[in-house]
Amino acid sequence: MEEFAEAIHETVHQAEHGSEGHRNPLMGRVGICVAITATLMALTTIKGNIVVQESTLLQSRINNTWALFQAKSTKQHLAENTKEILGALKDSGSSAAVLEPRVKHYEAEGLRYEHEKGDIKQQADALEETRHLLHQQHEHFSIAEAIFSLSMALFGLTALTQRKALLNVGLVFAVLGFGAGIWALSGAPKPEPEHPTASAEHH
Repeated sequence: MEEFAEAIHETVHQAEHGSEGHRNPLMGRVGICVAITATLMALTTIKGNIVVQESTLLQSRINNTWALFQAKSTKQHLAENTKEILGALKDSGSSAAVLEPRVKHYEAEGLRYEHEKGDIKQQADALEETRHLLHQQHEHFSIAEAIFSLSMALFGLTALTQRKALLNVGLVFAVLGFGAGIWALSGAPKPEPEHPTASAEHH
């Protein structure tokens, strides 16, 4: 993208001074438009790359959160199975007084894990939604970058053909690219706080 912008700059510079070194007013306006559009396009590209990095980091958090959810599910199943086994032993009359507290303990553990799973799933779903919004935002920045590129190409054609109409069309696309960039910024999701369930991290 930088090479493309530099090529447009070079074309405009050559056309601006003409073959005999005389300054061309139209090309002066084109040069200003190219400079502004190239800056906006560069900012759009940078912001788009930042969004990609954020999305990658967020995907890692999502994976860790679902892994934690799976670990809780495993512990819940173990607690429930242990409760069933101890319950069967208690019902058979084998040390009922000793087994009763253990049965209640594993029953409570199973309920605790179920509650923690609900909290973790809620957090994972929120992270998934944020990642989806980041993906959409990146697509919008890509659209803005593509429109800016088309605008730059039209400025280059203006320099080659000396046609003011092409400059006007290029300006229209530059404004559209700016609007697309604002649209992308407005769709930025709120950052998700990094606060996985406290009890889930240690049990």
